[in-house]
Amino acid sequence: MLNQTPVSVYARALTEARNQLRDLRVEIEGMVKLSAQLEAFIANAEPLVPEPDKASPVLEFPTAENREESSGIKVETPQMPLWKLLTLAINGKGLSFSVKDALEALERIGRPITSPNKFQIVRNAILHKENVFRQIGPGLYAVRKVEEEAVVEIPEVTGAEIVSSVN
Repeated sequence: MLNQTPVSVYARALTEARNQLRDLRVEIEGMVKLSAQLEAFIANAEPLVPEPDKASPVLEFPTAENREESSGIKVETPQMPLWKLLTLAINGKGLSFSVKDALEALERIGRPITSPNKFQIVRNAILHKENVFRQIGPGLYAVRKVEEEAVVEIPEVTGAEIVSSVN
């Protein structure tokens, strides 16, 4: 009986060691795959990050002046109403924007407002175009989506109402 106990202990220990070794190999394979993926990502993403000495990563929005300088051709930008410029300038700003955000966006696209009353001018343009903008909080606005635009409800008419209206 004494001989069977050590053999079964050794057999269990040997089985446990083999299982741990198999699990370690699986983990190592996973780590090797992850390491290869990370190395590939770093190799592909590294050229996209500019050096601190090099140009700023922020791209400039093309303005009439930039286009004239680069091409040598004078470009006239079409005149648009302020509300239309605002929708183009804040495109992609997110869910909400303030009047200050709208003014910064207008400057970014090369259409700054130089009046001393620029905040009131932009706020007035936003508030008067209720079909384009909506107020979502004090001082916060959003561009209405196509689905949010006002839907005209058409009342249902029964056959009896049609007959009575014809007579």
